[in-house]
Amino acid sequence: MANYRQVALVVRDMEKAMERYWTLLGIGPWDVRHFTNETVRDFHVDGERVQEPFEFICAVTWEGDVELELIQPVEGPNIYWRHLDEEGEGLHHIKDVMPDEEIPAALERFRERGHNVIQTGWIDQDVHYYLDTKDALGMVYEIGNGGPIGPPPRRYPPDS
Repeated sequence: MANYRQVALVVRDMEKAMERYWTLLGIGPWDVRHFTNETVRDFHVDGERVQEPFEFICAVTWEGDVELELIQPVEGPNIYWRHLDEEGEGLHHIKDVMPDEEIPAALERFRERGHNVIQTGWIDQDVHYYLDTKDALGMVYEIGNGGPIGPPPRRYPPDS
């Protein structure tokens, strides 16, 4: 049984995106984190371990039982650039959260159907596997464990 916990959008400008969602829709406040080769372990894109510097920004907030995530690529390889180039800003993925022991079988089911992992990595105790499901679903499908990560270095708006 699926446990959909996250909807993610890719944006070109994180500050403008957070401001728009906050002022127009009241969505937020946002926990903002910068992820780099110093904070993401075992980071792979298209099956290759990323050795060069990379950075992307993620901002998250909870709306009921679903986490809304905004992602802005900054530098280096990641699948978010590809999304911006091919699709522009907008819906990138939904995330299905499951226990660690269920992840290998779930990934194998997708592999058997021709949907391979296109990006993966660990952030603290949280792992993500993005699957190549764009042709089948019109978006990327993420499988992860929803593990805990450290506190955000900042929030938007700052006084929230």
